Amino acid sequence: MKLSAFFGQINQNYVENTGIETTPAMEQGLKKGMESILGKLPGQTISGEVLLKEGSDVLLSIGKNQLLQAKLEGNMSVLPGQILSFQIKNNSGSKVVLAPLFENMGQDPNVSRALAAAGLPENEITTRMVKAMMQEGLPIDKQSLYQMNRLIGANPQADLQTLVQMQRLSIPITPENIGQFEAYKNYQHQLSESLADITEAFSQTFQEITGNGNVQQGLAFYKEVIGALLEGEENTAGSAGGEKAEVLAKGEAPAAAGEGAAKPPFFGEEDLKELVQQMKQAGVPDKTSFAFLNSKISTRELLVEIEKLLTQEGTADKGALFELLESKEFKQLLKNHMTGQWLLKPEEVAKENSVDRLYERLNSQMNRLNQALSQAARGDNPLARTITNVSNNIDFMNQLNHMFAYVQIPLKMQGKNANGELFVYTNKKSLAKKDGSVSALLHLDMDHLGSVDVHVAMQNQKVSTKFYLQDDGALDLIAQNISILNKRMEDRGYTMNAEFINKEESTTVMDEILKQGKNISALAGYSFDARA
Repeated sequence: MKLSAFFGQINQNYVENTGIETTPAMEQGLKKGMESILGKLPGQTISGEVLLKEGSDVLLSIGKNQLLQAKLEGNMSVLPGQILSFQIKNNSGSKVVLAPLFENMGQDPNVSRALAAAGLPENEITTRMVKAMMQEGLPIDKQSLYQMNRLIGANPQADLQTLVQMQRLSIPITPENIGQFEAYKNYQHQLSESLADITEAFSQTFQEITGNGNVQQGLAFYKEVIGALLEGEENTAGSAGGEKAEVLAKGEAPAAAGEGAAKPPFFGEEDLKELVQQMKQAGVPDKTSFAFLNSKISTRELLVEIEKLLTQEGTADKGALFELLESKEFKQLLKNHMTGQWLLKPEEVAKENSVDRLYERLNSQMNRLNQALSQAARGDNPLARTITNVSNNIDFMNQLNHMFAYVQIPLKMQGKNANGELFVYTNKKSLAKKDGSVSALLHLDMDHLGSVDVHVAMQNQKVSTKFYLQDDGALDLIAQNISILNKRMEDRGYTMNAEFINKEESTTVMDEILKQGKNISALAGYSFDARA
């Protein structure tokens, strides 16, 4: 249980949350109160008298003419006139986090009785543990308290509330899952960002390997990386391996023969010629270079030829090959290929099993990249950490899917990549009746629209949709174009009702998961017509 005090836009928030107009004296008191807090260090304590409580919002007096507006998180019961003591957990940035001390919490007789019945000592940690378990709807019998107490003792660095929430959701409590759970709660979990980090860290790692003159080891590492990227592409629709060669000079039309392709924006005519010249010097056959120059082969086919050169012993010019791999043109080509491998275009999401295939490929390739790193470089480097984070993220999603239907969908949009999350939830009675109803949350982070939450409820062919955005202009934009979506839904036999709502604060999918009822039922067998 925490109490968080926000000092950004204090007056506006206070009026909105409590309905009480602030006076100049109150404004000055709030200002002095925050100055007092900011002058203290994390770990120090403060005490204050509760002057006013409206819902979860309280007004504290922490000194002469010093007021503090705060928001209670959890079910902490306080009354006006009560003296509360807190420890400062964080007072940097735009938020101050205060943790209530044990003397505030030991007033609940239910907590004392539960601990006494279990034979556990009553102290700050065990008291907070019982409180948290009660808030999450967990039983507080002897066995449950013993089990949670052991988990807390085995994970002393983990947040107590996190451990209780994970226990309630039946998520295995491991260091990796704890880290991912915290990342999801703090909105630091986006798979698309981690995948982008891999493409950026790859070149740095290659330079570290070859920095001491060990070119041969660097080439061996590159061979394993290219091999990992080629793995599983043949049967993967929508992957970079199935795309056309993205190398045409600006303004040139796709070739009729071969696969053909439009040029990516990073390749101008001079860049293309420079890359082809480097390929020839490195030993790429003239036939391959010419076909690539004329957009008759794909990027994947080119990488197959380069992998062959990296495999050959003594036949290729290793120095020229190294120069090719180190060139900015080839690095950009490889980065673009990685992006094609690991992101889905919006229209590809509708294809059956496309998301499943994406994760199968990701999991396999992360394992191979990890093996290549363990053989060629020290384990503790940015690339290794990012790959491990991606693998842990995927494993954590698998754990969530034991209870909920949830998936992240890294998207390749026009101009910029985006991250999507789909969370399916409905109540237990609807599942039992099999009445055809299902509800879901689609969360998108867009470059221009910002954070977008789309709540969808569907029963039979009727769809109710609520769009939540923080920007009024973005809401207007969607409202003006909603007829396009309505038409596509109607063409597929659905009727849709849409609402447009301004949301003041950004929420996460984990917030939605934690809001769900305490008796959670696994969801399976539901699908959406994503072609609309």
